[in-house]
Amino acid sequence: MSNINLLPWREEIRERQKSSFYKLMLAFIGAGVLVSVCVYLWFDYMIGTQETRNQAWNREIEAVNQKIAEIEKLKERRQQLIDRMNAIDKLQQSRNIPVHLYSDLPTLVSSGVYLASMKYDNRVVNLTGLAESNPRLSSMLRNIDNSQWLGGGSITQTKAEVRDGKKIIPTLPDGLYSFGMSFVVQDDQNDQAADKGGK
Repeated sequence: MSNINLLPWREEIRERQKSSFYKLMLAFIGAGVLVSVCVYLWFDYMIGTQETRNQAWNREIEAVNQKIAEIEKLKERRQQLIDRMNAIDKLQQSRNIPVHLYSDLPTLVSSGVYLASMKYDNRVVNLTGLAESNPRLSSMLRNIDNSQWLGGGSITQTKAEVRDGKKIIPTLPDGLYSFGMSFVVQDDQNDQAADKGGK
């Protein structure tokens, strides 16, 4: 009986299976590498697109910030102009106050009160003079407080006249009190009344 050797056939099948396995493995590896490359390229594309968008947004934000800075400068400039206009307007209104003071003094000063000096400084008016009695000074203070643009009147000092070392009693014909008085010019709203009165 002849012997049949089946080993070469089995070895051939085994080699085919190994070859098919290796080919399949290489195909999977290749597919995996291809998928990985595609995913990498896709992510790289998305990142690049987002970076481009971010750069565009940054440019827009920078442009908006520049416009905001320009607006702030314009606001500051506008406020400076408003302040300057207010200062000029205030000066124009205030320049007629001394004229109006001299115009109104005859109506404010009571009879029996004689002014010697007047000083105007920073909206405060200081008067000195002579008066026949304190009630006449009180009447003058009421006139000042009833004025539309003056107020805050007060007597800073009052004393009897002294001549040759003797007090002159005010009830005598030549007896007078010396006095000091101050009052203030009211706010800008009343300055307009002074401005109108000075024109």
